[in-house]
Amino acid sequence: MDVDLELGMNISCKELRVRLLHEFRLGHKTTEATRNICSTMSKDALFIRTAQHWFNWFKNDNFELDDLPRVGRPLEVDMDVLKQLAEEDSRLTT
Repeated sequence: MDVDLELGMNISCKELRVRLLHEFRLGHKTTEATRNICSTMSKDALFIRTAQHWFNWFKNDNFELDDLPRVGRPLEVDMDVLKQLAEEDSRLTT
């Protein structure tokens, strides 16, 4: 997921997290980190609650910046499996 900023910059969530990690390692508080990031990017680039979430993540020695896999509906559908299900039970298609 990318974040569109009013300055025309388009950064990924991971890039934003890298900036948060940098602020964390500098020893800044979440409010200061949010202010620093928003002052150089856009006032809406980051919410304080998001910074708090990631700072808590870092405090627990978790420095993984990629999105974790999520539970729920898969983003992709196996078309072969779908066709097979439709052929086995035609009620699924109506």
